[in-house]
Amino acid sequence: MYIFSRYLPIFSFVFASFSTLSVADEYHYNNMLIGDRASGMGGAYTAISDDATGMFYNPAGILYVGERNFSASVNAYYSQSKKYENVIGNRPFERNSSALLANFFGIVKPMGNFKVGFSYAVPDAVSEDQNQNFSNVSGSVSRFTMNLNNRDSTYNFGPSIAAELSSDLSVGLSLYIHKRDVQLILNQFQERTDGSNQWSNYYFKLSETGTRPVLGVMWSPVDKLSLGASLSQTWVLAANGQGQSTCWDSIAAVCNATILQAPSITSFTAKRKYPLRMAVGAAYFPDSNLILSGDVTYNAAVTDANYGNKEGTLNMAIGTEYYLNKNWAVRTGGYTNMANTPVIQAGVTSIEERINLYGVSLSVSNFTNGSSITLGTSINYGKGKSQILNNTSVQDATTLGWLMFLSSSY
Repeated sequence: MYIFSRYLPIFSFVFASFSTLSVADEYHYNNMLIGDRASGMGGAYTAISDDATGMFYNPAGILYVGERNFSASVNAYYSQSKKYENVIGNRPFERNSSALLANFFGIVKPMGNFKVGFSYAVPDAVSEDQNQNFSNVSGSVSRFTMNLNNRDSTYNFGPSIAAELSSDLSVGLSLYIHKRDVQLILNQFQERTDGSNQWSNYYFKLSETGTRPVLGVMWSPVDKLSLGASLSQTWVLAANGQGQSTCWDSIAAVCNATILQAPSITSFTAKRKYPLRMAVGAAYFPDSNLILSGDVTYNAAVTDANYGNKEGTLNMAIGTEYYLNKNWAVRTGGYTNMANTPVIQAGVTSIEERINLYGVSLSVSNFTNGSSITLGTSINYGKGKSQILNNTSVQDATTLGWLMFLSSSY
């Protein structure tokens, strides 16, 4: 049984796919583009990584940073909306989330024959505040009210080092600390046509601490061509969670007696399993003003009895950078964000949603006296299937997300 469902009471119109509501985006891995230059190029950065953002994508690339490089995404605003068709009373159900954050900070400097640095990244974050009312839901339920508050953020921070093995080969390592904090509160109220009603409350809190090493290599076999690869995985070393379910119903014996009479908080320490991530990339430099790059990223399948199994995913990204002149550069890219869930089958209940996402990105940079300011945006969209109710019905689902960021580099 999954962790989330252990503390979730199932009622007539409670959303059964509760792990969907209780995580940032558990069903995708490429949820937020990191940094300024890389974000504009759709994340196709494994074979470039020659600025502070390289500590996140491929630490071997920071060997080619100049004397010092400081980069900070000063403001990054992310918004996502999901729409599920024919959910309650054959009407759509929408979820909206947003977050305003500094999604990357990093500094790199030389130390002898090495380059060392420190970085902070936010690869996933969500903030949901939702209040919805449904009238004339069914023949027995006249009104359904839901209030949801959801906070879920993942942070990576730690040092990096890169070294030269030969004139065309470098290696690097980032040792990130992994932190994830989740808090969710859900209130639901049913008013029935016979005058009875039901109230339920669900509370979930989780804190994870672990490590995420990133090993990278960069190779330039011929002039104007760069190849890169990175390997990383998150290991949770400690997890502390709490869950509580409460139910009250004006009709006796409708609610489970345990959660009705003794809604105590239950603690757990189960550790989530994260996938092994492998990325390879190539970058071509036709001239001093143009870069063309591409990445392929594979996240391995995960077997996790507590938080649910995940299928392997294969994502791709392409990007380009062009200098209009010495003061202006434009970047654009495209990327995928494939779902790590199985194909939904009609007639089977409680299957996690499956929506494959496709995105594009664009950014513009201005360079002045050794510093730069970048303004960029990205947008992703996808269609798929979901089972958000506690039955075998399948709903069409769409997702639309966009990110806007303002960053500076020195």
